Amino acid sequence: MWWTERSELNARATAPVRVGIALLNWNQYADTARCLASLRESHFRPAIVLVFDNGSEDGSAERLKAEYPEIELVLGGQNYGFSEGNNRAAKILLDAGVDYVWILNNDTEVHPDCLGWLVQAMEADSGLGAVSAKIWFMGDGQSIGYAGGWISHWTFNSTFRGFREEDVGQYDEAADVEVLSGCCMLIRAEALRKIGLFNRAFFAYAEDIDWSLRAAAAGLRQRYVPRAILRHRMFGASRQGKDSGAPKSSPRVEYLLARNRFILVRLHTKPWSVRRGFALACHVFIRRLPRAAGLMLLSGRRAAGRAILQGLWAGWNFQPDPADSRL
Repeated sequence: MWWTERSELNARATAPVRVGIALLNWNQYADTARCLASLRESHFRPAIVLVFDNGSEDGSAERLKAEYPEIELVLGGQNYGFSEGNNRAAKILLDAGVDYVWILNNDTEVHPDCLGWLVQAMEADSGLGAVSAKIWFMGDGQSIGYAGGWISHWTFNSTFRGFREEDVGQYDEAADVEVLSGCCMLIRAEALRKIGLFNRAFFAYAEDIDWSLRAAAAGLRQRYVPRAILRHRMFGASRQGKDSGAPKSSPRVEYLLARNRFILVRLHTKPWSVRRGFALACHVFIRRLPRAAGLMLLSGRRAAGRAILQGLWAGWNFQPDPADSRL
């Protein structure tokens, strides 16, 4: 483990607050096992650690249950994606009566104090709907992946504060934010019952932005809690190779990124509005078409370039349903 000291949160380890952790697995034994090993060291003990297996075919689900018998394992039987997989896990946890659901990426390693600080922030402020931690890149010193997030309401581009900066304490003040990272979201059970979780239409990517916007519209504040820290092995499910850097995106990822911006913009703008037209024009003509053209010029990336075009076409024809976020 990468930590050595216990903190003042030790006294809160037996707190009566019930937290359920939703952890997805999809053919990723090593990542999920590392996350579960770190959760075993948590000073704040969760009531339930639920591993929802998204149709793994490598035996990882059974191996995880054998080596971590404390988990609740649910076999989904197919790959529901990040959105619907977490929705199903969250519904099970809510039915079990937890006070908070912790949406946590399986390719993370959490500090023993992480969950305790997140819970403490929520318990201290009833107006908060959800909180997120300070996220460092795994295997890269203290390089920041997330220290709060904001979104442009004209382009719908999100910005993670401090991205790729070395953490020297410049973002050590807790603050309300516009966008949480889906890598780590501790959400109040009442908030999930009020607005649901992720819109299943996304499958993966941008579902956390959509949730954050819906939470804000419902009057639920969101906060970045810097004393809660975890490490994230970015792009775990789409990684090519074993290096710790960001992988080249697959055609599937390029497709989803191209398609999902249409879903996000349509869910949060009015039809034929100037804001909708501006956001989609920026997405198509400034971001995705130039990227598709560049990839098509590379012999090894043409499939990814074609996937962008397919994603744009799919997004143009897709009409999302806001009700698809219900649990």
